Amino acid sequence: MPSITKVYEILELLRNNYKTGKTNKEISETLNIPPSTCYRILAALKKHDLVYQRRPDLHYFLGFAHLRFAEAVLEGMDIAAICLPHLEELHQETEETTFFALLNGNNCVAMEMCGFTNARISIGRGEIMPLHSSAAGKAVLAFLPKRERAKIINEMKFTPHTSKTIQSIEELEKEIDTIRKTGVAYNIEEFHNGINAMATPIFTNANRVIGSLAIVGTTVDLDRETLTDIAERFLEASSEISSRLGGSFPLK
Repeated sequence: MPSITKVYEILELLRNNYKTGKTNKEISETLNIPPSTCYRILAALKKHDLVYQRRPDLHYFLGFAHLRFAEAVLEGMDIAAICLPHLEELHQETEETTFFALLNGNNCVAMEMCGFTNARISIGRGEIMPLHSSAAGKAVLAFLPKRERAKIINEMKFTPHTSKTIQSIEELEKEIDTIRKTGVAYNIEEFHNGINAMATPIFTNANRVIGSLAIVGTTVDLDRETLTDIAERFLEASSEISSRLGGSFPLK
């Protein structure tokens, strides 16, 4: 029976490499697990749909069983339930996809959404939002405690998702200063080409930032000017949600 720690490390590695996946050899070398042991663990995880293997390159990815766990977690989360009416209202007003993202480690994860099924802009539960290149992630990163934020930034790899992705600490910190002043984070084709987004942070008791309220759409439908025009509505919604969670929005 493989140890829980090894299983966790493998799943976490695949989560952090959700776009490219990893081969058995790469996982074994990265985590310092013997190849034969690594293979046995992956085979067991694959049997229960916790990972799947893509052919023909044999790269492993997280399996769809995690979506069932995500659904169960979501059902027990009051935060998502509190956000949902606001997401629905903002979706009706803008006719664009809106979603709530929750801080999870060094990423944000989409937990609830209202929107379209267009594959280019739809957001699925469990989708990972990097803190440096997504509006949802930057809105959270900007309001983390200074020491925690600095630690995360210093450990960032600044993976370039597009040519417009922020790729330096200096550039990111400059944008964080602006976000802290306005409460609004933008993603102008930084995560996906042709896709823009905007987000505002959500706070819980002790004014701890826990996630963000966001909108996403094509660059045609949601240009920078349009996002700026609707930012106030998202600030209002985030403030109301934060208040219900026992927190207070840091901006007047």
